[in-house]
Amino acid sequence: MFKTKSLATILLVMMILFAQVSTVLAAPTAQDTTPITGTIQSITTETDANGVTTVLVTLTDDQGATQTVRLSVDTALSLGLVTLDPATNEPVVDETKIGQTVEIDPTTVIPEEEQGFLNPISILLAAFFSEDASVINGYHEDGFGFGVIAQALWMSNKLNGDVSTAGLILEAKKSGNYSAFVLSDGSTPTNWGQFKKAVLDKKNNLGVIVSGHSDSPSDQQLLPGNGHGKDKNNGKGKGKNKP
Repeated sequence: MFKTKSLATILLVMMILFAQVSTVLAAPTAQDTTPITGTIQSITTETDANGVTTVLVTLTDDQGATQTVRLSVDTALSLGLVTLDPATNEPVVDETKIGQTVEIDPTTVIPEEEQGFLNPISILLAAFFSEDASVINGYHEDGFGFGVIAQALWMSNKLNGDVSTAGLILEAKKSGNYSAFVLSDGSTPTNWGQFKKAVLDKKNNLGVIVSGHSDSPSDQQLLPGNGHGKDKNNGKGKGKNKP
């Protein structure tokens, strides 16, 4: 009788423990469900080596910060960012969405798992400015948005510099120290707004590059160099490493 009661007690305890463990395993993992909201700067599609197509969306939030998220075609379709070509069933970017606001569920964002992945926007900027895509991609991985990177590349070009000069500009923006740069009037900028106003045109932004509505940098007017620019006598002299 004693053995029977002991066995029943052990079985009861095991059942309770199993039920508790099952409840924990079944509980959903806590995730950040705050929607990603911003103004669409660009929408591009990308197909990997396995033939899987995804959609890259670059957004700028109300604070001016830029980020790029990767979505599945189904998610992009549900948001109206792409349509399907009836003939090929391939996703086609809806260009009318550029400049509009979108709200994206963060749980639908596909993480960038490949360490050597080059963001298509990095490749686009590299092609436009004739610079190194891996260096530009490195700036983005360091936390700079593509909108700011594009501005830095424009500014570097106006100052007769290269991609490494853009890196110095980004570091100056981050630190607030612009003493390394001298403007055409001999003054040194004291803040980012003053620096941009002195060097950039309003049309010098990421949007006009992505949309193809901008002249190539070679057609832009250059300002006097400041020690960080390209040597016109010896070619571009691109910097391959981040400063």
